[in-house]
Amino acid sequence: MYSRAAVKSLIAMDISGRPQKSNNGEFAKYHRQSWEDYTKPYFWKVKAEILYEAANAFREKYWPIQRKPEDIEAAYSDFHRGPVYMLLAGLAIETLIKGIMVGQNPRLVKSQKLSRKLTHHNLLDLYRAADMRENEPTKDLLLRLQNYVEIFGRYPVPKTKKDMEKMSNTRFAGQVDPDKVDRLWNYLVREIQVQ
Repeated sequence: MYSRAAVKSLIAMDISGRPQKSNNGEFAKYHRQSWEDYTKPYFWKVKAEILYEAANAFREKYWPIQRKPEDIEAAYSDFHRGPVYMLLAGLAIETLIKGIMVGQNPRLVKSQKLSRKLTHHNLLDLYRAADMRENEPTKDLLLRLQNYVEIFGRYPVPKTKKDMEKMSNTRFAGQVDPDKVDRLWNYLVREIQVQ
């Protein structure tokens, strides 16, 4: 696996925006993945970091910094943009938990496919399977993130009345949620075993 600095040099762009010719072979080599990559917690961590960076970039671009209860822009962001942030953050947390599980048991990645234990979005079950420290606020956050992943990850609007009701119960708490997500993220990053 290449370091971040090596990757940046591999994808250096010339003025036209195309990868530099001298790096094309290395760039292609970097992008060739083998199934064995999935057995390494580092691979899962890198994928999770990309999702987490996207969630935070989205948050930084669209969230009002100063908020007041009557701030219409803040309310608009919470209602319409909050679910997008929570979807990306939920996918990042899910991927990181799965990386922890793979570090604990590499056999979850079999020779030709992922174990069924890794092919669902039930964040609370995944979290428990990874034997992470659980409390009520964490459980609540995981269940809400799971709803965002399951609903918004499939369709931009609810597909059924049941999904609409589930979505109505999936509250977004504005600036408070990113703080909770950050704390959970930091805890999980400390737990993942990468070599």
